[in-house]
Amino acid sequence: MKRLIVLLIVAVAFIHCLFPQAKYKLANENVVSKSAELKEIQDDRIYRLAGSNKNQIVYQLNLRNKNKYGDLSSEAVVKLFYDEKIGRVVDSITIQRKGRNVLDFVQLDNVTVYHGFYQVPSKYENKTIDDLDRGEYLQDYQDFWIELNGNEKKIKSFSMHYYDKEVYFNICHTRDCIVLNEYVSTYLRSTKSDSIITVFNFQNGQIASKEFTCKECIKPQIVNEQLFYGKKFYYFPGTDAYDWNIYRTDKFDIPNSELLAEYIEILLVSPDGKYILGKKNLQGKDVAVILDVDAKKFDYLLGRDYLQFDYFFSPAYKKFAFDTENHIIYINYPNEFPFNSIGEDAERKRTSKSEKAVFWEKYNYPALEQH
Repeated sequence: MKRLIVLLIVAVAFIHCLFPQAKYKLANENVVSKSAELKEIQDDRIYRLAGSNKNQIVYQLNLRNKNKYGDLSSEAVVKLFYDEKIGRVVDSITIQRKGRNVLDFVQLDNVTVYHGFYQVPSKYENKTIDDLDRGEYLQDYQDFWIELNGNEKKIKSFSMHYYDKEVYFNICHTRDCIVLNEYVSTYLRSTKSDSIITVFNFQNGQIASKEFTCKECIKPQIVNEQLFYGKKFYYFPGTDAYDWNIYRTDKFDIPNSELLAEYIEILLVSPDGKYILGKKNLQGKDVAVILDVDAKKFDYLLGRDYLQFDYFFSPAYKKFAFDTENHIIYINYPNEFPFNSIGEDAERKRTSKSEKAVFWEKYNYPALEQH
């Protein structure tokens, strides 16, 4: 009898190993159609999520006219404020100023950080970015500047010949600092490089900066005086096979960082610091995940290719969300987080093409309606 019980236990364990997909489930989502007014405004132009103002989404809108190459314009000209709960555009503000050009910006309530060209020579001040040729920008620099309560001030410039770098920037959720992160660009991230992080603190109209280096770090975000960031590691020594870990530490204390997750790339930290939206490889695809920070557990967001859409934290519903052409998809927090973010659950798994095909057939929502 004891032998039979042992055999049954072994059999159950074996079956569990064969079918680990029981842990997987479709994301608990709520899909809301954009208003006809918003879709009409966004039609045939570049737009992107640029942050929030109180309980409203802030969109960046670029010029409608085409550039000289026939592509959509790269110059940002309008802030658009969209109330999620009532589904209406409630305001729009022009950001065009004579003698300057904006590529993109981020906003959090009354703080805005712009990226573009803070000042251009007077003979070019009536031209758009798309009208300018290389060498016509002021000293070939791209600028970052802050707007706070209507006052603007340049905080940093980078050479236009900065092709091997990208600059990631965001506003601290405490609304009293800005983070700029210089790191090796996406297509060169397999190389080793330093990541330079600059934090600009502002108070009573004064701005002070602190710069530090974080080896191979990306997307630093400050929440409640804690720094969250991603860091590259090589999981096959001697090769360029790499992935990302996620860490948390006190604001500038990199040596004492706490490991939060392995094999997950950081995307966005919730304003309370309790959850992280991330990216992780599963069955041959990169998929979105939500990490419970304190529990160090995560769940996959399955059902759609969410990562093809702009992601943001909804100011009205306090959830991670994805912005599509015609819809906004809100993700409800999982009832449970079944996977450990450190250890065996988090590691990359090798599977065959046939296993991947069978897996992905089970986890697909119907396509969103196009209208």
